[in-house]
Amino acid sequence: MIRMIPFLKRFFLYLTILFILWLPIGGRYFAASVVIVDLQNFFLFYLPLNFLPFVALVLATALQRKRTIKILLIGFLLTITFNLLIVYLQLFFFAYQDQLLYIYAIGRIAFPFLLWITFTYDSFIVPLQKTSDKI
Repeated sequence: MIRMIPFLKRFFLYLTILFILWLPIGGRYFAASVVIVDLQNFFLFYLPLNFLPFVALVLATALQRKRTIKILLIGFLLTITFNLLIVYLQLFFFAYQDQLLYIYAIGRIAFPFLLWITFTYDSFIVPLQKTSDKI
């Protein structure tokens, strides 16, 4: 459990820095009285809400630089795909738009963590389990 605390410190540090850097862009979205989901808002607001926590998780995990870059690129593509899929489903299944919004809201929180666990399970979660077995 002790190994988890430095990771959480790094994660919150990276997350704070990334959101502070994103704040001037996201602040314009919040300041607007009418917001239309267009391509610009998609890439400047919706996508970072999923991708920034994922980036912070990956950067906080001690990985080789090449593997980190590969994970970030694949995660970026999967995050775009997830967000576009939800928008597509909301447009074509208009009758179920409310239910899809709930899925998207839950997915916005869970998706970065699920991606991170998928990509780093062998290098982060398994060693934590081995150290807890020794205790």
